[in-house]
Amino acid sequence: MPNRPETLDRLRESFEPLPVDLRAMFGEHGIYCDDRIFGFVCDDVLLLKLVPEAEELTAELPRGEAYPGSKPYGIVDDDRLRDIDWLHEVAQTIAATQAPKPPKQRR
Repeated sequence: MPNRPETLDRLRESFEPLPVDLRAMFGEHGIYCDDRIFGFVCDDVLLLKLVPEAEELTAELPRGEAYPGSKPYGIVDDDRLRDIDWLHEVAQTIAATQAPKPPKQRR
């Protein structure tokens, strides 16, 4: 099931003023901070990448898959979505561990 527009709008608002972007991919959405992916939105649920640098921030999150057979991700529930300080910190921490997207080659 595709993500509802109101879910995506709510996430955009929650991450303001961070440079967060939601990009459609594989029928769902990738979520980026500073052009570095830190999670996915699948079936209206925010899933965070689990990285050692953010382990303290994500340790209590339930685990789930983005798709059957995927590696585990941290599931962000509504209570955590309302904790803006935590949300911003975890997004920036995870994004900082990811390689930036390479620029497109010009022909």
